[in-house]
Amino acid sequence: MRQESGMGTAVERTYETLREQIGRGELKPGEALRQDHLAAALGVSHVPVREALTMLAADGLAVSRVNRGTVVAALTAEDALELADFRALLEGRMMALAMPNLSRADLARARAALDALEAATDLADIVTRNAAFHAMLYAKAERPYFQRAVATARLNLGRYLFLTWQKVGNAQRSHEEHRELLRLCEAGDDAGAVALVQAHNRTTGEQIARIICEGWAA
Repeated sequence: MRQESGMGTAVERTYETLREQIGRGELKPGEALRQDHLAAALGVSHVPVREALTMLAADGLAVSRVNRGTVVAALTAEDALELADFRALLEGRMMALAMPNLSRADLARARAALDALEAATDLADIVTRNAAFHAMLYAKAERPYFQRAVATARLNLGRYLFLTWQKVGNAQRSHEEHRELLRLCEAGDDAGAVALVQAHNRTTGEQIARIICEGWAA
């Protein structure tokens, strides 16, 4: 049993590491995910790498090709718009469910998280704190399956924005919308909060679709 537990830990650790590298744009769309190279780089055997790649493929973050190995999945503009619409519907529902459960203490923690997000300067830290802020609000919906689906869709889309933020920045619009979302939450404006979350996601999808059409560069 200890051996199985240890292998499970190695698989999860490998999966999370590769997932983060894809999300940060370190492993780019179309890049080959070679088991030998990854096993050596991560200091694990081929077994957890193989299992991790299977999990990434299930998430839509990698694609396995017969006799050609596994590569980081790429999105088309149409994929991006569909994922953004999926997120808009799911996150809008989560926001609606969360609103009645948000306490003053929850909102105070969200405000502190937002302050920390706006003060962050490292891009990787900004991306992590941004996701954490939304997750903090959505947690009050008490829908763990929804939460996991949103996290995967956010990662799949966010890797394209990550590359863009490195060049042109996207902080100001994001900060303004976060502040407005928090204001709506504090005011108990359920419909306003849901509408803002949905509009934010669809606007993000349109931006990513443009990035894909224009072509991203390393």
